[in-house]
Amino acid sequence: MRDTDDQQLLAQVRSGDARAFAALYERYKARLYGFCVRLLADDSLAQDAVQETFLKLRHEAGHITEPRALRSWLYRVARNEALMLLRGRRNGNTADPDLIPDSETPQMALERKDVGEALRTALAALKTEYREVIVLRELDGLSYAEIAEITGDTESSVKSRLFKARRALAERLAPWWDERERP
Repeated sequence: MRDTDDQQLLAQVRSGDARAFAALYERYKARLYGFCVRLLADDSLAQDAVQETFLKLRHEAGHITEPRALRSWLYRVARNEALMLLRGRRNGNTADPDLIPDSETPQMALERKDVGEALRTALAALKTEYREVIVLRELDGLSYAEIAEITGDTESSVKSRLFKARRALAERLAPWWDERERP
């Protein structure tokens, strides 16, 4: 259903409909931002990558050859933008910490922050190609086929990379979990 909606909205964007563009922006901005911030570990750079992605959509909407695959196209462009920014980045800034919901106790907030920080640190330490498949599959919920289309790899290559990425992430988190389990 969403693919049909995306196709219709893309057709409207091609004809210059600003409301259709806004609808696609609202539909995908948070997902693309989440993907980019996890890939880049930098809030500002992630915002830049998402902005560039939507600028490309605005200018290249008429050149998208497969309207049914708009979501994959957006992720692929966001990935390329993020990788270009990653290559150009020289410092190791990290993403802003999560805000603490009001209903949490200070102890719960500290534990959540510890888990989140450990995961962010472990993800940031992974190779870029491992980090991106983990984020796309586990955090964004994309299928193997969609990830393959975004990365330009085969599905079997994506599955292999995902297996290696999960193993590397587990190895990086193992000391943290072992430390937490001690009395």
